[in-house]
Amino acid sequence: MLRTGWGRVAVISGGVLLVLILLLAAFPFGLFRSQIERSLSDEIGRPVTIGAMERVDLISFSPRIRFADVRVPQPAWAEARAGGDLARVEEAEVQIRAIPLLVGDVRVAAVELTGGRFNLYRAADGRENWTGQGGNNESDGGGPALETLRVEDAVLSYRDDKQRRSLSGQLIVDARGLALAGSGDVRGNPVTVMARGAPITAATAAAAWPFRVQIEGEAVGMTLAGRMDRPLDAGHLTARMTAHGRDLKLLDALIEAGLPGTQPVRLSADVRRTSPDWRIERLSGTIGRSDIAGQATVTKRDGRTRIEGALRSRRFDFDDLANDEGKRRALAEEARAGERIIPGTKIDLAKLDDLDGRVELTVDRLLWPGSTPFRTLAVVAEMDRSRLVLAPVRLGLTRGVLEGRMSVDQRTGRPVLSLALGLRGARLLDFFPATQIDGSLRGRFVLTGPGSTIRQAIGRSTGTIALMAEDGVIPARTASLLGQDVGRGLTTDADAQARLRCMVARLSVQRGTARPDPVVIDTSRAVTRANGTINLANERLSLSLSGAPKQRSLLRLSGDVRVGGTISQPDIQVPPEARSVGGVLKMLGDAIAGRQEPRAGDSDCAALIRRALR
Repeated sequence: MLRTGWGRVAVISGGVLLVLILLLAAFPFGLFRSQIERSLSDEIGRPVTIGAMERVDLISFSPRIRFADVRVPQPAWAEARAGGDLARVEEAEVQIRAIPLLVGDVRVAAVELTGGRFNLYRAADGRENWTGQGGNNESDGGGPALETLRVEDAVLSYRDDKQRRSLSGQLIVDARGLALAGSGDVRGNPVTVMARGAPITAATAAAAWPFRVQIEGEAVGMTLAGRMDRPLDAGHLTARMTAHGRDLKLLDALIEAGLPGTQPVRLSADVRRTSPDWRIERLSGTIGRSDIAGQATVTKRDGRTRIEGALRSRRFDFDDLANDEGKRRALAEEARAGERIIPGTKIDLAKLDDLDGRVELTVDRLLWPGSTPFRTLAVVAEMDRSRLVLAPVRLGLTRGVLEGRMSVDQRTGRPVLSLALGLRGARLLDFFPATQIDGSLRGRFVLTGPGSTIRQAIGRSTGTIALMAEDGVIPARTASLLGQDVGRGLTTDADAQARLRCMVARLSVQRGTARPDPVVIDTSRAVTRANGTINLANERLSLSLSGAPKQRSLLRLSGDVRVGGTISQPDIQVPPEARSVGGVLKMLGDAIAGRQEPRAGDSDCAALIRRALR
């Protein structure tokens, strides 16, 4: 009896299941037209209409459903700006898999569409009319798992107010493959757009899908050619990328990485996307007269982008990181203020507030304008939530090296630069060629200051600067004048040189004003001490030198010698009395009468250097 009862239950259950399966195979899906309209209308907040909806076949577990006269209006927020409907379709035949519907999984196997008009729009705030929100950069990016796609007489229009770009083109997908051809603009610059892909059929649905996308214009362009893991799966692809742009900021309108304005750029790379991440290999190209090569990985998580990579440049000019307008401003500033030792490199991180990462950069040759001694660069840069740390940073000089640590902290809203750098193996002449003073040079810089460029931050900084030069040479006239020995300063042969025993300069810096603490210059002819200020913002000197010769002087100036000019081009001002007959006679009388101040002896250079380094 029990067995008979259970057998009946099994037979009845099997019969019910069979009936359900048959009902599903023959289900009249057209009855759901009103429900689908309501569901889509609720999704976008506007009335979606379907003129007709009917099942084409009679019995199948992959039923085909025909839609006619489908209208999807723009979301309310996009209606005034996007124009027209979001989508209008004259006729579409869609094939779905019935069995997955039992668990609520809608799988579309094939689409055949005729007479489509699609108006895609992204607002300046990032909202997209096809998603109703700002989009999700961390989605898998996979295309629909279609076995077959056919599109005839379709027009695609796209406008992006966030990146200021647009496209209008005709889309065809048939047995020859996918083809999109159209035109548009990128920030006011006209471009043509072409896209090609292999046919989308049941035979290719699970195979790698070859594609090529080309955006071409005089001012900007990009080509991406390779394979997607399956048809229309833009989230998983391997391709070769080439790109050019009038500057990197214009090219960024296509790749959306938050890049700055630069000189004209050309790049190429092998790319692999496993959405949302990118792997970039064999990157090479030029920015202005600079070149760049390397590899990087770009990952996106929780709304943040992280870059890990290594870059190398055979020759690099920081001026190439400014576009023409930025360079014009820099040249105008240099013409107004003169040549500067402190570089004007930008350090504002405001546009990189969602960027983190670690990048190693090596530059074989730095291309600086003027007489700057900086020649090579090796640095590890780490960025973490608006704080950039360069450590270690190593700047190779014409002779010697400047190395240590730099950071830019913008977590409080404005950039703050901190330096802790050591100088060794350098030469005075490389930094200050106009002075014709040379000697081995070493030093230490510990400064912190706010500013959007290195020059501006140092010009507002607080800290200490220590420079020590030894065992060098100095023009004999200059050495005598520094010791206020006017007689020798005016009569010594212009080519004669004196020995520089040591120059020790310790500067205490407060809000961009540096004060000697102390500054001593000891030569074979004199000892000189400096007082006054150095304005690091404009590199102008306002110093007074009090010097004493080491030997008897026929014409010795009393008081101080003023030094003006700039750090790179100091101006030692000979007092008027040294050039007048009356002044010369007075100095001569003081010498004859023995009224000159005491002569100087050699300084303890080692002790001065120890104090400067304390």
